[in-house]
Amino acid sequence: MALAPYYDKAAIAAAQVIAGFDPSTFQRSLEGTSVGLSFADQAATSREGGALLDLTVRLLARLYPTLALRPSGPAASKLAEELSALARAINPQLDLADEADVGVAVGIDATPWTQTIYAGSDAWQGRVSVTGPCPVGDTPIPFGAGAAACLAASAIFRLLLDPTGPTPSDGQLSCLDGAAPILEADLADEEWCLPSRTVLVGAGAIGQAATWALARSPLTGTVHIADHEPIDVGNLQRYVLSTTADIGKPKATFAAEHINAAAAEDTNRLSAIPHDTDWVGARADAGTEWEAALAAVDSAAARRAVQASLPRWAANAWTQPGDLGTSDHNFLRGACIACLYLPAGRSRNEDELVAEALGVPDLVHEIRTLLYQGTPPPPDLLATIAARLGVDLETVKQFDPRSIRDLYVRGICGGAVLPLRSGAVHAEVHVPLAHQSALAGILIAARLARRAAGIVLPGTEVTRLDVRSHPPARPTQPAAKDPRGLCLCQDKDYVSAFSQQWSSAD
Repeated sequence: MALAPYYDKAAIAAAQVIAGFDPSTFQRSLEGTSVGLSFADQAATSREGGALLDLTVRLLARLYPTLALRPSGPAASKLAEELSALARAINPQLDLADEADVGVAVGIDATPWTQTIYAGSDAWQGRVSVTGPCPVGDTPIPFGAGAAACLAASAIFRLLLDPTGPTPSDGQLSCLDGAAPILEADLADEEWCLPSRTVLVGAGAIGQAATWALARSPLTGTVHIADHEPIDVGNLQRYVLSTTADIGKPKATFAAEHINAAAAEDTNRLSAIPHDTDWVGARADAGTEWEAALAAVDSAAARRAVQASLPRWAANAWTQPGDLGTSDHNFLRGACIACLYLPAGRSRNEDELVAEALGVPDLVHEIRTLLYQGTPPPPDLLATIAARLGVDLETVKQFDPRSIRDLYVRGICGGAVLPLRSGAVHAEVHVPLAHQSALAGILIAARLARRAAGIVLPGTEVTRLDVRSHPPARPTQPAAKDPRGLCLCQDKDYVSAFSQQWSSAD
């Protein structure tokens, strides 16, 4: 058995959540582990069962080098062949085994493993259990199935690799969760059509999971997708749609093609338009007024930029050290996206952030000069950075003669030279686990579907989860505007512009 080509990125993500992380022990544990996935015809032929199995394989194959698929019945056996091909497209070095001590059992009649995480769903609700089978529904709603796959992957991770986390137990998560109860009866019966101008900003890890869910949903209409980067090999650690064959493809075009391919198979009528550029470029290409915007970007500045463009409605999703979540924003009557990202005190300058991340906070003046000039760090500084980070000098030298900014963005934020260290990290260098990013993407896609189905909240609501633990009973709470009155949603010019643009705004 062999680890995935992007194993180093997975190890970094694990190191950031496992207390007392030891690289050798972690690698040995993975190499000695086979994870099972069992299912029968009922799950294989139901829409929710198919979605749950698909996403479970997409998550497990990115980390575990050996999978054991155990189908029961002719339809399940046929699906197992497709899932095996998918797993090997994600990790070409993955082994397929017959047995596993630990595994996920999907549906009411799946064969259990010695240690089993049972998974199932019912439309908007995902369930996992350690005590007995969970049924799967056959609705066209993929959000409960997606949530169940993420919860199951989290439980398997804790069972096998994270002895410091809570022991898995029975749990469930509703993608209809709200500060006030939202019932399926509250959703409109008619066609769920997206607002005429809807955009997904960011087609990275969260954006791909949102795309996975949107492509399987009963939504109609058109979604624009904006992202200026291509897919690289490190992205495969948590990008649920990507395989090794997709490295180098533009993220926005790749995501749009996934949605449009699903439409071509008549599994939905949602279409997508890609913009292989950043948010500024997308607005220049496609216009500045947006009815609905999903912020699936990776920095506070980028999230504030989405909100500052004054979409009529916006939702946000994030992963960060300690939690993941999504938020549903009412610009006039609750916290806007920017309210969630206002600095609480003095913010560090970029040169201070870069110097600290590179382990040389005492050399901030030299870092500042290099950033300003856009020049590469000299050999003696590279040697100092390697020594301070505790990584091999040759690993850092791969960035010679690239700029210091590239070393920070690709090497630290991208994980190319990030050292394996246990414990909490700053948000700038946080590498989420695959199931963390995936669950954030599922939740933000569900927010959009809820909106299209007629759920209009009276204010802003924020849902927070820690997938290292059990889903709380009430993960969603209302969020008020920042009390300091400093946010753009409290600025009279922004409020006036918003009100003029959306005269019938909620």
